[in-house]
Amino acid sequence: MSQWKITEKTIHKADLFEVKEQTITGKNKTKKYQIVQRRPTVLVFPLTSSNEIYLLSQYRTLFDKIILEAVAGHVDPGENPLKAAKRELKEEAGISARQWEELLRVESSASVVRSNMHLFLAKGLEEGESNLGGEEEDEEIVVIKMSLSEAINKIVNREIVDGPTIIGLLFLDKLRREKKL
Repeated sequence: MSQWKITEKTIHKADLFEVKEQTITGKNKTKKYQIVQRRPTVLVFPLTSSNEIYLLSQYRTLFDKIILEAVAGHVDPGENPLKAAKRELKEEAGISARQWEELLRVESSASVVRSNMHLFLAKGLEEGESNLGGEEEDEEIVVIKMSLSEAINKIVNREIVDGPTIIGLLFLDKLRREKKL
């Protein structure tokens, strides 16, 4: 049990995040911090029976460059993470899967940003058409299939730099090496 008493209040709310003011009291001190709470996100790692992985190559305005990353997106209000993962895989990659397993739950923070991520393995894949449209019609996404080994090499060669994607791929590689996939 912590010696600190923590209270939070929302001071700004946007579609994908909230800015909260946190008041921390303890040891005769009171401190205030502002934090950003992101909506929960999902990452999907569609894996074939021959250990090939589907990744997305897409332009990210935030970095002003093309990023190679896992299928990912936010969990919509009222939606559970598995439903969001299935939706994102179909929308972004045009893939549906018969088998789903939540690999990891990752809590990320940088002292200022708090984020919860759900990483899923999708197997028993069926390719179809992506369903990009509506508010995401400006996304420029290319679906790329490669061996899991090649994806690991792309991490080593700094071609894959997205943190959550690296976590998921390295975890899958560990499971593959332990013959648990």
